[in-house]
Amino acid sequence: LRASTKRERDEVLTTAKRQADEMRAQAQRVLEESEAKRAQDEAEFEIQLAARREEAERQEAERHATAQAATQKLVAEAEQRAATAESRATKATQQADQTRREADLHAKQLVANARKSSEQIVAEAKSSAETIVTEAKNEAERTRTSMQRQVDELTRQRDSITSHLAQLRQLLGGAALPGMEPEPVAAAPAKPAIAAPANDKPAAAAAAPAPAAAKADAKGDDDAEWWQE
Repeated sequence: LRASTKRERDEVLTTAKRQADEMRAQAQRVLEESEAKRAQDEAEFEIQLAARREEAERQEAERHATAQAATQKLVAEAEQRAATAESRATKATQQADQTRREADLHAKQLVANARKSSEQIVAEAKSSAETIVTEAKNEAERTRTSMQRQVDELTRQRDSITSHLAQLRQLLGGAALPGMEPEPVAAAPAKPAIAAPANDKPAAAAAAPAPAAAKADAKGDDDAEWWQE
């Protein structure tokens, strides 16, 4: 029973540990995906920004080649576009940073939740294992108490049978019973010899209890057999 309880406790602890590892792995995957998405967004933004700058420079070159007079206007427009692009770049950078912070916070929250869940699972597993051990101990104690009561009852029955056999032995005038040795009795003083006719009746009287003694012996054998069973 103790080995079974230990095996169940080990299985519960192994399951809890495996679930915690799975949760940690899932949180790590979410964090890595968030980092990858952030890096991809930044790369795409840089590409777009480079493309827009190239377009602005191309347009500026075309305008410079087309009309020298429109150079200042084109420069002003280019500067305005650059400022707008810079503002957008700043805003996009801030948004990317905010997204990264939110992703980090979310990943940390997932890790914390996974750790908390794993600790709770381990605590529940320990509590369940302790409950199983306590129940096993209680069951063993109940079994021991029940067996002790049975032993006490059998002891009481044995004492009762022994007392009953002793009473039968006393009633039969000290005749030996199965399982009991007669106590030594002091030898009675010899009686004076009497006439033969007078001895006939005592002999008959002494022979008369024989069936009763045989019956008591048979009952004693039955009681002894019942006790052995």
